[in-house]
Amino acid sequence: MTYSTLTPRKIPLFPLGTVLFPDGVIALKIFEARYLDMIKQCLREKTEFGVVSIIKNSDANEEDVSLSFSQIGTLAQIEDFDPVQPALYMTRSFGTQRFKLINSKQELNGLWMGEIELLENDPLIPIPQEHQKVAELLDEIISVIQSENLLGEAPFKKPFKVDDCGWVSNRLAELLPISLAQKNHLLAQTNPRIRLDLITEIIEDDDLRNLMMH
Repeated sequence: MTYSTLTPRKIPLFPLGTVLFPDGVIALKIFEARYLDMIKQCLREKTEFGVVSIIKNSDANEEDVSLSFSQIGTLAQIEDFDPVQPALYMTRSFGTQRFKLINSKQELNGLWMGEIELLENDPLIPIPQEHQKVAELLDEIISVIQSENLLGEAPFKKPFKVDDCGWVSNRLAELLPISLAQKNHLLAQTNPRIRLDLITEIIEDDDLRNLMMH
């Protein structure tokens, strides 16, 4: 689902110590009352929530926690929902569209609400010749995951678009063993070709290919 980027809107936020990319998958164990209520509302109204990274540990008081939220996040659509217990939900959601967090406010029940502006989805850009190797690397990783029947735990879902700059750059950004700040920097790139340029540099500079394949 793609919304107009012109109108700011308010959404519930789920701050995490990770980064969700469009078309990425995130599994969450929900047990806090504020998030149980949020999930119920999202399911009932068929709406999304926003995943934002907590980019640093803050010693500040509760009112200042939002100062450490990433300014770029991703909308999450609930795909699977398993109420294991009345106060324990296992959920699986996927990223749909990136957004810029304009401001955030904590409600009385502890839930953070954010005013956001949606960012344009990545345009479809074929993989350029100089990035064929990193696209092939992702293809290898997918093959390994499939052969070991691990796709249910993988941070991506079908269809696999290994010929598209945006999809390949997002999947590699999720998989790379890099810092949260680096992942957020990649998420903030509006040009998927530049995002893939940066990822290729990271892989080549740090010789991460063997590390990722083992």
